[in-house]
Amino acid sequence: MEKLFTEAIGMSEPWYVEKVEFQPGIKEGSKHLHIYVNHKTGVKFRVEKEGEEYSVYDHQERTWRHLNFFEHECYLHARLPRVKTSSGYTLLVDVPWAKPGSSFTLLFESYVCLLVKEGMSFSGVGRYMGISGKRVYTIIKNKTLTALVHQNVEEVEEASLDETSYKKGHDYFTVLTDRKRKKVVGISTGKDQEAVNQALIDMEVRGGSRQSIQTITMDMSRSYISAVDKYIPQAEIVFDRFHIEQHMNKVVDEVRKEESKQYTELKRNKYLWLRNKSNLKEDKKLKLNVLARSYPRLGKVHRLKEQLKEVLNEAAYSNKLAAINRWLKIAWRSGINQVQDFVNMIHSHWYGIKTYFTNLKTNAYAERVNLKIQEIKRIARGYSNTNNFIIMIYFHLGGLDLGLPTKNG
Repeated sequence: MEKLFTEAIGMSEPWYVEKVEFQPGIKEGSKHLHIYVNHKTGVKFRVEKEGEEYSVYDHQERTWRHLNFFEHECYLHARLPRVKTSSGYTLLVDVPWAKPGSSFTLLFESYVCLLVKEGMSFSGVGRYMGISGKRVYTIIKNKTLTALVHQNVEEVEEASLDETSYKKGHDYFTVLTDRKRKKVVGISTGKDQEAVNQALIDMEVRGGSRQSIQTITMDMSRSYISAVDKYIPQAEIVFDRFHIEQHMNKVVDEVRKEESKQYTELKRNKYLWLRNKSNLKEDKKLKLNVLARSYPRLGKVHRLKEQLKEVLNEAAYSNKLAAINRWLKIAWRSGINQVQDFVNMIHSHWYGIKTYFTNLKTNAYAERVNLKIQEIKRIARGYSNTNNFIIMIYFHLGGLDLGLPTKNG
């Protein structure tokens, strides 16, 4: 049996399993599996910091929690050798099955991380693994910080900037992502110029360079635009069509709110006007058509919104902007103030819109990151500590190699 467990745990020379036994657990009727590990006598142990091997000076008893053996909690025990170095220090030898100072084996920690990766909460994983939710987070934090320190960021050529809320109200993160490799490379609090700079610094601390960024997709935020001009002036700004459509939806809703002050029937059907008409059920389409005829000003704005989607699709397919220019002229002639403001905004941001349709560099991944961040927040029911939230964003979205087992083993 000892030989079997030696192979199952992955022990290698000079370590081996000396004894395996079941003992009564804390709960009545439960049993714990205890595995006792030893090393061969007369061997020397290498101290990596000094690059030398030393004989054993004495031992120190240590215990680690291991993965359950069927339904039984499992613990590893070993008398860890200590050595005296030539510089006079007494050091505890590192072991291959656990990190220095940890009370869990590497396999136990990896399984905890895997469960959190799959969407379980800290408290849920804690109940499943028989430890506290706080210890689950400590495992995640240590794994993530170690990876952030030791794994450099590759040079980012295609970047995205986006904002996402981390508390109720006006508390935001600015999130910098690598579009090509699909991972978060920088995070900072706030959504102003300095927040962008801090996100770039966050990337540079890990070996990236802002000078390597060639294109950056983002929304039409004035602070983001001025930050790019100031901190990464070589980067070509790209405004994703998603943000154009988002702004047009705001125009529709502004007109609806204005009209609803006079016509109460428009107060409870916001999403009827904002959803794609093609996605509505037939009864909803019929209702929308009736409302559009009854309230022609709002109906005209809604038709312009639907037409804009069509011309954006045409521009994306052909890489030509003639259809958008035609729509802008028609929209301006509507005479509706909110629509004309939108047309002016498109003209003032034309340089970044044109780049999108000629190169089709999308900000879609940054939007998915935003949704995933909100999901991370929901699972944890919010984060009172901003740094803890940032660590979890990197854990899930930082593209870090955490040494976790894969589905293929």
